Amino acid sequence: MKVSQGRNASKSLRPLFMAGASILTLFAPATVHAQDAAEPVQVTAAGQDADEVQNEAIVVTGSRIKSPTLTSPSPLQAVTAEDIERTGRLDIQEILQTNPSFGVPGQSRNTSNYGAVSAGLSTVNLRNLGANRTLVLIDGRRVVAGVPGSAQVDLSMIPSSFIERVDVLTGGASAVYGSDAVAGVVNFIYRKNFEGVQLNAQTGISGQGDDNQYSANLTAGGNFADGRGNVIAYAGWSKQGAVSSASRARSRSDQTSIGALQRSNNRTDANLTAAQNLFKAQRNFSTVVPASTFNAGTGNYIVDSTGTVRPFSSATDGFDRTPFDNISVPIERRNFAARANYEVSEGINFFAEGSYANTTSKGLLEPSPLVPTGALGLFRQGNGRYNIEQLVTNPANAAQSQIVRNPLVPLGLYNVATDTNGDGFRDVAVSRRLAEFGQRFAIFDRTTLRMVVGAEGKLGDKWNWDVSYNWGKTTADSRLTGLINQDRAVQALNVIQDVYDANGNGNTVEAICASAEARAQGCVPWNVYGAGNASAASIAWLGVDSTRNAVQTLDVAAANLSGSLFDLPAGAVQVALGAEYRKESSSEIFDPLSIAARNAYVQQTNTSGHFDVKELFGEVVVPLIHDTPFIHSLTVRGAGRMSDYSTVGTFYAYNAGVEWAPIPDIRFRGVYAHAVRAPNIGELFAAPAISISSVNDPCAGVTATSTGTTSTTCRADAGVAANIAANGVFTLNQSDLQGVGGLNVSNPDIQEESARTWTLGAVINPISIHALRNLTLTVDYYNIKLNDAIARTSRDFILQQCYLNNDPDFCALVSRRAIASGPYSAGSIQLVNSQLINSGGASTEGVDTTLSYRLPVAGGTANFAASWSHLIRQGSVPLAGAAFDRSDGEINTPKDRASFSVGFDTETFGINFNGQYIGASYLDDQYRARFLLADGSLPDKKYFRVDSAFYADMQLRFNVDKGFEFFAGVNNLLNTQPPPVITGLTGSVTGTETAAGTYDPIGRRFYTGFRLKL
Repeated sequence: MKVSQGRNASKSLRPLFMAGASILTLFAPATVHAQDAAEPVQVTAAGQDADEVQNEAIVVTGSRIKSPTLTSPSPLQAVTAEDIERTGRLDIQEILQTNPSFGVPGQSRNTSNYGAVSAGLSTVNLRNLGANRTLVLIDGRRVVAGVPGSAQVDLSMIPSSFIERVDVLTGGASAVYGSDAVAGVVNFIYRKNFEGVQLNAQTGISGQGDDNQYSANLTAGGNFADGRGNVIAYAGWSKQGAVSSASRARSRSDQTSIGALQRSNNRTDANLTAAQNLFKAQRNFSTVVPASTFNAGTGNYIVDSTGTVRPFSSATDGFDRTPFDNISVPIERRNFAARANYEVSEGINFFAEGSYANTTSKGLLEPSPLVPTGALGLFRQGNGRYNIEQLVTNPANAAQSQIVRNPLVPLGLYNVATDTNGDGFRDVAVSRRLAEFGQRFAIFDRTTLRMVVGAEGKLGDKWNWDVSYNWGKTTADSRLTGLINQDRAVQALNVIQDVYDANGNGNTVEAICASAEARAQGCVPWNVYGAGNASAASIAWLGVDSTRNAVQTLDVAAANLSGSLFDLPAGAVQVALGAEYRKESSSEIFDPLSIAARNAYVQQTNTSGHFDVKELFGEVVVPLIHDTPFIHSLTVRGAGRMSDYSTVGTFYAYNAGVEWAPIPDIRFRGVYAHAVRAPNIGELFAAPAISISSVNDPCAGVTATSTGTTSTTCRADAGVAANIAANGVFTLNQSDLQGVGGLNVSNPDIQEESARTWTLGAVINPISIHALRNLTLTVDYYNIKLNDAIARTSRDFILQQCYLNNDPDFCALVSRRAIASGPYSAGSIQLVNSQLINSGGASTEGVDTTLSYRLPVAGGTANFAASWSHLIRQGSVPLAGAAFDRSDGEINTPKDRASFSVGFDTETFGINFNGQYIGASYLDDQYRARFLLADGSLPDKKYFRVDSAFYADMQLRFNVDKGFEFFAGVNNLLNTQPPPVITGLTGSVTGTETAAGTYDPIGRRFYTGFRLKL
């Protein structure tokens, strides 16, 4: 069957989609998620019993030792190729995110929809400890990072149909794999020795007609040289459409939490009403508008569509950004991969693999805001005002001069303007939404190349060896349109009437740039006095794009030797030894205006750096007792690694574990690990840069009479006091809350972080009971404590320490505006600076439970699997000596998450239901602490709570003919809506009005497709 590309593909697959959607309407809603099997030997070949694969020597993720009997002492779950197929999801990240072990992704299609350099990235974050602490491997080998300056692998470069399974190992694994495996390892196992041809095609759409999805891929493989060699190749393409913020009711317009605006810093029972209104929204448009707002004299003014100058009203004149934003960005991916192996002689096998992945994306942002002051403002010094009249001297007669008004300035604005700079001339400050330069497009193009070559073989009957060279390169080019050259903008606003005909064209009433030097460079006056008045020439003079070119490379040379040292009564003592050399380099180059923060966006600075590391590692497994009363088997193990970094020196990682099976059906396991993570290139070498973020200002709600440390500290700032005097209470607008600048500083002196990890668990697999031999239950307790965790002190923490505790060290990092400036209120925060540090640490503790069972039923096979993760405690110490800040149970860190699946398959038909449960969560406890009631108590915690969420998916499969399968399914079958985590609340993702890293922001989605195997 021919699969068309592009627009034709949409037409050819639409009948399949419609048929699948019709079939699905016949079934009632249900739920479940395909759970990962507990032990890797059970998933080596889908559908096989455990004892069918015991004689096959394998390498279990978390170990370097190849053995047919080796099991994992650490919690290990697996997602098989069959599991992936039964989700209908195109992005492997989305599949992994349903596993309760994963936290909020560092980058995803839904959480990186607002960045000029991050759109289209897919990363994973085990245990919510940060994406930099999750090591991603392919066949046990490292992968070049997709995020420059980091170790974060972009999962979009991994072809899902090329995957045999994904092993998820939770717990520190630095001793086996090196740095970055603090929280665990995600190991993608590729297909090998594949024969035949497999073609997959799929299309999908959301229930609201967007999020169009298309996918097609081909895998082909075969043997050669009488079966001594095998070649497998893969080619795939996928496309996911955009989802506009305006297409969902919850994010249809700019809004802010009513309760967040109502909160008072005073102890008052009015805070109870504010708490009750936290999840209610009111429209709150931006005060930066296409017509410009002018701070003139003592007021804010606008030039309306009739040319009339009048006071600005945010309620009627404000700008709604939502129609320009996305919930999810559009992404297109192209993947090619190939692998070959050839047995040159008995015991020696050469292999080579390579892959090419290209991802393009086009993020959408509203037209850029131009503001007069601040770290990213038009004028860095003063109050942001520029003169609209000035003294002009006749270039032909220096004795002749006159005061000239900017002829573009409406008379009404000129009349309300005053001299605020003390130079005798009237001045104004302008804020403008740069609509004439168009909507901003974040155009992203990323390519990842990877190559591995090596050899492996056997030495005698007891030893295995392998050597390999692993190379990877990621190039990421991005461009953000719709920006301006602010230096030219300053010149283009400095306009005079050409009363002395300075340009010699005979016209003495025209507007020209006041600076002769600027005119010589091509300066064109910029008419910002009303919407749509800017000339095409001025737009061409001012308009620029931000550009970024990034390159990340990885080189790894490794050698491993494993085998049996000698035999003990309980079995062979097995060891693995190895050496590895790794070099990583990264560079990001930006355009000059981005470096200088002069393009009406954030500051982006060049970063480059590299490091290399030499490592030696070893592992040993010792079987102590076997087949004695109460001890079917008792095994101890250990591993150690020495790493010598060119940046932070030498350090050591190690682990020790024990496995005890009193009977064959029950196994207890435990591992202690000391894991280490070295700082990455970005953490060491990134240049200081200014960014814009959202904060929760502790001073909001302070009045002239409110009491307490916070109120006293806030009122000590002249700008805050002026704001209170004008409004009766410290009042902030949307720009004040979301336009806070900050200097982000790396730290070349930062040191490695270490982690202590405990995992204790039990595996129950009643193989002695025939009816239950395919049932597996695991229960594991984990405890991870990070010391000297590399972290950036959060801006909210800095503000809390300053205004809640009046700590002068933290107050020194905060600067506020003394007077109102453009869209910003007097007293609003202008900068909060933050540096990377070795913090006081972080920790997490919880219990994971998995259950899987397979049994024959009614001529087919029924499958059930479930996974539940309960978080006992999680949090961090932002600064050494500070209090432990708990995050368990808060939004994005629910105490309980679960997933499960139920499936039934026959030779002709299959159906499965997947479900995902996310427990109830609460807003940050420190945020709640700001709602003090009159008696000093806090409102009931229920007002800060978001309800639990449940997502159900379903898929139907029909084996139409041998080798041909048709499938159709629905994701988010119940159309579960995300909680209203609105702007102004902790955890909200811009453009989605929810915590989009945890909850589905799109809604019900349908898909259909086919699989053809020859």
